[in-house]
Amino acid sequence: MKPNLVEETLCLLCQEAQVPDGITRQGRFYCRTCDREWILEKRKIPRVGKTVLTNKEKTEFLLDCLSLFNSSIGLEDLFFRFTELISERLQRDKVAIFVTNLELGEIRLAYYTAKQKSLQRAIKRMRLDYDLSFGILVESMAKRESKFYTLSEQTHPFYKFYSELTGTKSQLVIPILYANTAVGMLAVDYEEEDYSLFTEDQEVLQLVVGQFAVSLRNSLLYSKSQNQSKNFQSLHTAALTLSKLYLDNHDEMIRMILLTLSGIVESSVACLIERPKTSMKVKVFKLFRDLENFQISTETNIVDVSSVMHLLNAKDTITIDPAEFPVFANIGVIGKEAVILPVSLENGTECIFTLAKPDSRFPQDELEALNAFVSLARITMENASLYHNLSQKERLEKEIEIAKEIQATLLPRKIPNSPYLLFGGFMRPARGIGGDYYDFIMSPNGKELFLCIGDVSGKGVAAGLVMATVRTILHSLVRVRDSPWEIVNDINNYLYSSYKDAATPRFMSMILIRWSLEANSIVVAGAGHGLFYIHRAKDNRLEVIETGGVLLGIIPDISPYKNEDAVYLDKDDTLLMYTDGVTEAFNLAEVQFGEENLQRSFLSSIKNDPKILLENIYGEIKDFTKEKEQHDDITMVAIRKL
Repeated sequence: MKPNLVEETLCLLCQEAQVPDGITRQGRFYCRTCDREWILEKRKIPRVGKTVLTNKEKTEFLLDCLSLFNSSIGLEDLFFRFTELISERLQRDKVAIFVTNLELGEIRLAYYTAKQKSLQRAIKRMRLDYDLSFGILVESMAKRESKFYTLSEQTHPFYKFYSELTGTKSQLVIPILYANTAVGMLAVDYEEEDYSLFTEDQEVLQLVVGQFAVSLRNSLLYSKSQNQSKNFQSLHTAALTLSKLYLDNHDEMIRMILLTLSGIVESSVACLIERPKTSMKVKVFKLFRDLENFQISTETNIVDVSSVMHLLNAKDTITIDPAEFPVFANIGVIGKEAVILPVSLENGTECIFTLAKPDSRFPQDELEALNAFVSLARITMENASLYHNLSQKERLEKEIEIAKEIQATLLPRKIPNSPYLLFGGFMRPARGIGGDYYDFIMSPNGKELFLCIGDVSGKGVAAGLVMATVRTILHSLVRVRDSPWEIVNDINNYLYSSYKDAATPRFMSMILIRWSLEANSIVVAGAGHGLFYIHRAKDNRLEVIETGGVLLGIIPDISPYKNEDAVYLDKDDTLLMYTDGVTEAFNLAEVQFGEENLQRSFLSSIKNDPKILLENIYGEIKDFTKEKEQHDDITMVAIRKL
């Protein structure tokens, strides 16, 4: 069957001008030559379009792309070279790369190339909410399908703005898929509303976009790890500087804290709202940071913030829309999202640190870094207050109590709720502040658990500071690393680089477990921490697991000593991990509690829930040591599979 057309027509898919020849199926006309839907276009003058790529040119383009993707280059360089390659080979002037951040619910225009360089600068920081109201762009990503569309057909005002700014009339968008998840989009802009333009572009680009997705994801992960490393270094250095230099200069101490906070998240303004216990008026410290010229200025004001008193009484970090609180606009905190970090001091002073993102939201890894630093900054703020009011002995005792309280908040605040497991965790530091650490990190969907126990060399405040920083690193890395060994390796890099030249080097032993709960797949990475036990319920048998590995922080690279193994747990099996403070607890006769007593105590309490089991073991340790002073931290973790 042939359509009734007088003018010459073109099958745009097989690129042949001919008399229409095809068949109709379900109301659509299909070409007999290529068996694809025929796009008919009435015209009296044949079109003169861009030159069709030869097979040789296509091959050269694909080889160039593969060579680019296999090279080790930075994110910005990857964007530049890939878009330049497309522009050169496909003769397209305007090419865009969008990157998706599902955690923040946004699509960011990460790169835009055009001959008009001022245009590149004008749209460099464009961001869109991941919202279906944005129409075809979000639809393309959600359905993981390529789309060609005209901007005039879209109702959202973004498309009109984009069209007027760039001169774009139509656009081809191709989702960039990694593991069937959209990590971004590749877009080609056209200055005509012409469906004949995109066919070959789509065919060629879809051949390379899969490889580009792998390269893009690797570059994004590398870029994120670089930012995390910078955050951790800033946190560590600033905490030490605060502790040493600013106890006797309150305003300069606050300025340093605000400067570090703004650096962690690259914010141009950071504020501290400080309210004494007996006043409704508050003092506002503001730091303005020019991110382009690196100019810093500060100011302080006394303002009435009765409208945000509930924020001053907040107990946990929260994010808000600053536009809903006019007082924030009055003090210069404006943007798409603000973070509120509350601090309550011992003298009754209530404080909140606040920072804002101008056009995006705060990712979880940045919130973790901010919380970690504010916890450390609180110690300095408390110490500064104590410095003026307490004797040297009283000041030291109070410092230890404050640090002990803060350290307790870094351990799991509540036991995860899981249909697969029962949990128990226990820690008793030897000197108020300990270097031991344990954690349960459950994924948001409740299907994966990271379980950790570790022991930092030394005791007291110094070991506690290392423990707090390692916790921050671990909570950030589990979001971007699947392998426990890779996480352990990254923690080793931090410890070695931070303490290799220190007067007292810091080492750490660790066991890190990744547990895929539905599949019951357990992967264990050991770093010089020794043993853990599994009680096999089926035959009432105790299994001893030797983890091995090398201590973290001793050498710069532990990758040659990779230590990662799989274990399994059946129904009602119980896993017990512990630090050496358990087995090395001494009694008055200088005899250690030892492995044998621990195993006996474990088996005698095995019918109890994990929490009670650990309390019983600790009770037997105390009966054994009696009045002997505890010389090392005692930490234990028990998990039972349901």
